[in-house]
Amino acid sequence: MFSKVSKSEGKSAAGGVSGRSLSVPKLNSAGVAPSIVSANLRVTGDLESEGDIQIDGHVEGDVRSNSVTVGEHAVVSGAILAQTVHVAGTVKGQINGKTVELTRTAKVTGDIVHESLAIEAGAYIQGLCRHADSAAAQPVRPVESNGHDAAGAKDMPPAGLVTALNASGAPKEEDKAAKSAFAASAAKGQEAIKKVFR
Repeated sequence: MFSKVSKSEGKSAAGGVSGRSLSVPKLNSAGVAPSIVSANLRVTGDLESEGDIQIDGHVEGDVRSNSVTVGEHAVVSGAILAQTVHVAGTVKGQINGKTVELTRTAKVTGDIVHESLAIEAGAYIQGLCRHADSAAAQPVRPVESNGHDAAGAKDMPPAGLVTALNASGAPKEEDKAAKSAFAASAAKGQEAIKKVFR
């Protein structure tokens, strides 16, 4: 009635081919498996989920979810907005998250807006890292060694921005446009985070 299949026949008792292991996705705290973009999948377009998303392939578009995990060989070309963001692969775009974690293999080209940020030694970041409360760019004033504002100091560009000057010492027009775009992007990211955390 019931027969046992030997391993030498190349099949497992479940009828599958031996040597293959079925990977079972890890369940989140609610007991639900994440949506997975596998390593051989390329997605062009935005991804949105109320649950968790695990990306091991390529995504060209924005990703919005409760939790996003970018695998070591994954590439995301677009913004990521989530409560929790784990990056082990490549992200080319802004990351907005309550908790952002970058492993040693992470490569991020873009700004990171966060409430909590953890970066392992070896991670690559080309962009600004800002706490969510200070995401809107605020002018800063130079401070003298005694801790007081320098007398007659003019407003300086937002921290982290380098100002290109023309021959007369005034900011170049394209730099003014870049600062405006940066401030608008930061404000937009701040509003998006507020919506997610409500």
